[in-house]
Amino acid sequence: MTPVAAIAQSGIAAATLKLNASASNLVNANDTSALGAKGYQPIQVDNSAVPTGGVLAQAVTLKPGTMVIYDPTASAANALGFAQAPEIDPIAEISNSLAAGRAFAFSVKVLKTADDEEKTLLDLKT
Repeated sequence: MTPVAAIAQSGIAAATLKLNASASNLVNANDTSALGAKGYQPIQVDNSAVPTGGVLAQAVTLKPGTMVIYDPTASAANALGFAQAPEIDPIAEISNSLAAGRAFAFSVKVLKTADDEEKTLLDLKT
């Protein structure tokens, strides 16, 4: 694998992880749990540059990731109607999903370009 392909593949992996994290957050945005119970904790993806090129993506849990809500209809609500829910901004998560999709597409384009250049180089040798 060429260094350019390795960099592109790390970008694809990072974008995939970011998309999965945003999807998980959106799916669990309306979950409720009893006050003090461990409910869903939102996650985000932290990217860091790799010295040899590319990116290393890691999913981390956000702290504090919950907020107290008033919802007497929630199954987890206490006698006063309070429960806790994950603190998730749906608009930010949709933006993260769109950004991850664009990053994925750009990384695939880099991978395809690197493949085309390698094929051209091999054609010149023959």
